[in-house]
Amino acid sequence: MGDFEATAIAGVEARGYRRGAASTDGWDQYVIPVNDKIVSYRGRAATFRIPGNAAVTQNLASIHNATGSTILVDVNRIIVDLTSTALKAITVQQPVVRLYKVTVLPTAGSALAKTSFDSTLSSSASVTLLQGASAHRVASALTATLPANAVIDQVQASRVFTAAGHESMDSVLFLDGEPDCTLRALEGLVVVAEDAIVTTGNPATDWWTVVIDWTEFTRP
Repeated sequence: MGDFEATAIAGVEARGYRRGAASTDGWDQYVIPVNDKIVSYRGRAATFRIPGNAAVTQNLASIHNATGSTILVDVNRIIVDLTSTALKAITVQQPVVRLYKVTVLPTAGSALAKTSFDSTLSSSASVTLLQGASAHRVASALTATLPANAVIDQVQASRVFTAAGHESMDSVLFLDGEPDCTLRALEGLVVVAEDAIVTTGNPATDWWTVVIDWTEFTRP
């Protein structure tokens, strides 16, 4: 093993091993693994059963990192489900379920309870989660400012043509797997059902559920 270099020399980083004995031989720098995240919280939040609002657009759930926040938030995945209890004509256009990245803090709606994966960790008050229901099947309108063209992902909701045979909707996974979506201060995500064309595309007999999985952390 070569000599240890404790001071920087021209063109060579400090702390390394010389490849040979000669002063002209090159140096190999140490590689020191470090954590790039100090995790302060890992959790999930699940909405109540949210009734459709019989309107063209409906905000279903949101997560937001407040202005001035000292933490970062990685949203690992968002799961959306839909159950329909009334039939629709094939000509009725269902909404598109979209995931928007926003800056303005969503308001109204109802708070979404945080559930920790590790009880020794605590969530930051800067992280706010809201939903479009105050209890199962009780609507609570969620307000959000949606920037144009700020859609991260989308999927077409299913339609129920007949009770015997229908186009079923599997659970929709947004942000499933790498890379996660990082929310810095004054950034958030909103799950939206929009562009239903007619109000019968998202009636009160439809029921939505959303699950949000996230990690809060700082950089060392």
